[in-house]
Amino acid sequence: MGRVHDGRRAAARMATRGLAVAAAAGLSACAALGGGGAPPDIYDLTVPASIEDAGGGRTTAQILVPAPSAIDALNTTRVVVRPSGAQIAYFPGTSWSDELPSLVQAKLVRAFEDSGKAKAVGRPGESLAIDYQVIVDIRAFELDIAGGRTAHVALGVKLLDDRSGQVRATRVFDARVPARSDAPADAIAALDAAAGQAFTEIVAWTAGAI
Repeated sequence: MGRVHDGRRAAARMATRGLAVAAAAGLSACAALGGGGAPPDIYDLTVPASIEDAGGGRTTAQILVPAPSAIDALNTTRVVVRPSGAQIAYFPGTSWSDELPSLVQAKLVRAFEDSGKAKAVGRPGESLAIDYQVIVDIRAFELDIAGGRTAHVALGVKLLDDRSGQVRATRVFDARVPARSDAPADAIAALDAAAGQAFTEIVAWTAGAI
């Protein structure tokens, strides 16, 4: 009988543990669905309507735009603020529509397409016969509070001949646009304008350099 009672007690303990685990899982699911506070305000980048007016002529080359490189602090959906020269912070409750390198890649591809400056442009995996790669390093993409509330976008670009493996040209595109305030919406508007300037210059420079 002792063994029977011991077996029943063990079964009861296992059942109790199972209920506890299930309850914990249910609470976790509720927290994931609705307990995390207000969702962030999500912002996108735009391609300037004036991209068709970018200089540099037109090229018959087919261009690949790989995902840009960036330091970990920029490799995120969060919007960067620089309160001082060495300090990096993020806007609370504010997010890009994708991780920044993927977002810059998508908008730069769109800028080339909308400009009509290249025969074709795409991302890796799209089966293009590539002539050149536009390799981008995101060096800055932030609201610089220390610099007078200015949106700062700096993109280092290499134009790589895909057939020879040689770098055809290199340039850093640095755009700064004053923000009306340090509120997220004003900061995003200024960052969007600065990114648009950089994209326009990259498209014109690439078409002229090939």
